[in-house]
Amino acid sequence: ISSGINAEYGDTPGSDVLYALLCTTRAAMRSYHDYTGFAGIFHALHRSLQAVDTSSLHPDCTALVSSLSGLYTQYSQKTMPFLRYTNTKPVSIKMYEPKFSQVWVRKRKDKDETAHLKRKIKREMKGAVREIRKDNKFINRLKHKDQSDADKARKRKVNEIMGFLSKEQGEANDLKYRKKRGQA
Repeated sequence: ISSGINAEYGDTPGSDVLYALLCTTRAAMRSYHDYTGFAGIFHALHRSLQAVDTSSLHPDCTALVSSLSGLYTQYSQKTMPFLRYTNTKPVSIKMYEPKFSQVWVRKRKDKDETAHLKRKIKREMKGAVREIRKDNKFINRLKHKDQSDADKARKRKVNEIMGFLSKEQGEANDLKYRKKRGQA
């Protein structure tokens, strides 16, 4: 089936498909030529058509490629307009002035003042507790230092006494040994 169709538009395989695609492209170009985005839509196709080697194609296909290039240059002359936002004025939010009664304001002021004073008292209590903790730590450090100094002094005295006692014991043992030697 395809050999009869290929013979009509050349001996290369797929030349009939190429001819059908070129005809479809021409119809698309003609139907979309009024659009401002024509150049953007068909630009890649135009570049592909410029890269096609037309020397090995059937004369009808070559004529279609050149006519498509001509159509592209003819229809792509339109410039696209700049996009613009619609100029609409923003809708403002309705603002209402609040009505204050003097009684409510006074009560609110009293409540705010009492709440402020309570917060202040709480803050001062926390500060006082913090100071007491610092003082307790300082006192404990002093007590610990005094205790360690007393322990060192006691240990030093014990060592002196033990040294004195060992010296006395050594002299007593020496005296006892000498007595034994002198009597024996």
